[in-house]
Order: sequence, then structure tokens, then C-alpha cells
Amino acid sequence: MLGLLYGLIDGSAHGWGAAPLLCMAAGLAFFALFARRQRTAANPLIEPSLLRNRGFTSGLVLGVAYFAAVSGLLYVLSLFMQKGLGFTPVRASLGLAPVAAGIVVASVASHRLIARLGRRLVAAGLVVTLAGMGWLLVLVLVSGTATGGWSLVAPVLVVGLGMGTCSGTVYVITVGDIDPAESGSAAGSLTAVQQLANAVGAAAVTTVYFGSPAGGQAVAAARSLTAVAVTTLVCCALVRLLPRAAAPRHH
Repeated sequence: MLGLLYGLIDGSAHGWGAAPLLCMAAGLAFFALFARRQRTAANPLIEPSLLRNRGFTSGLVLGVAYFAAVSGLLYVLSLFMQKGLGFTPVRASLGLAPVAAGIVVASVASHRLIARLGRRLVAAGLVVTLAGMGWLLVLVLVSGTATGGWSLVAPVLVVGLGMGTCSGTVYVITVGDIDPAESGSAAGSLTAVQQLANAVGAAAVTTVYFGSPAGGQAVAAARSLTAVAVTTLVCCALVRLLPRAAAPRHH
């Protein structure tokens, strides 16, 4: 992870010379060694049987892509508000406050609906998130750096509602059909992957943002929003591979 993250950050900041490319290559090589070690260790961190479970593996990939996308989205919105719209850091943080409100409301509602809707709730969260991203993209394309702060409140809130719906349900559904003996390894794997996805997403999406200097801040934001929207669309395609329902409460 050090190699991948350092390579992404250094490359976007100082250009894609030998150092960032070598760091990323080293990161991938060490990841391959880690995977090999997990296949041969007597007590692996990740139970090999989990990766043979289609529902769990699909949820793991979906979680990586989704959390990377939304973490990158929030970082890019903060950058655009400050560099493009001229917001102070405090005003930019207040501009993202509707995300937190949406997450809280949707998380409470999702807790009551997950047993009845199962993986359809994950799909709903992805669609709502995508709608918020599309709304933001239209604002950026139409108004550019003249976008008003109040016009961002509603789409940012929609993104938060989608995030709250997905974040609280995707991993609950992912472990819906695993063996109870695998639950410890599954929970640890999912938690670690979520944290790593947040870091990788912020680095990757801001690489897209800073890689568009010629077109200005609006073009950089539009390209970044397009990247996260495409990633979220890929997540939508993975939903049908998830377990249909959450595990029973006694699991």
C-alpha cells in the first residue's frame, strides 16, 4: 500500500517520472507476494475458502470500488469548492455537511429495511449515489466556477443519502451466506479493505483532478466526477452477484 499510494500521490504532484512508477510497480509486486503467502500460510489472515465464495468476493470487490469512489468524490468536492469556487476551508467543510446529514438519515432507515429488501437496498443506495453524482456533474458542466454554494446543497445531500444506504448494508449483505467459522476473517478483511479503499480512492481520484490543469478547475472536477460515476456504475453490475439477503440475526 505504501508503494501504490506514494506512487499515485507523488506522480500527480511532481510528474510521472521513474520514482512514482517504480513505487507503484513495487507495490503491485509486494501485493502478489502477500497473496502467495496467504495461499501457503498455515494460519492465513484471509481464509482461502472466503475467496471461493462468489457472494463474498463480489461484495469485497464492490466495497473496494464504491468506498474508493466516494472517498475520492468527497476529496475532489472539497478541492473544487476551495480552488474553483473560492471557498475558505471552513466554508468548504460546511458545504460538505449535508453528506453527514444524509448518511445519518439513510443509515437509520436502512437498518430497518435491510431484512426485508436484502441486496435490493444496496442497489438503491448505488442508484441514489449515482443520481447525486450526475446532478453535481451537470452543475459543474453548466455553471463551472460560477456554481453557487446553495445549489450544491441538494446534490451533496443526495450523495450522502446514497452513501448511508450503501455503507450500512453492503457488508452486511456480503457476509449473508458465509460459514459462521469464517466470520472473524471475513469481518477483518472487509474492515481493512474499506480503510484501504478510502486511501486509494482519495489518491486515485485526485490524480485525475490534478492531471487536468489545462482545462481549469471546472474541467478537472468534471473529469473526476465522471471517473467516480463510471466506477459506481461498475458497482451496480456487481449487485446481482451478492447474496440475496443478510444473515440471520443469530449468525
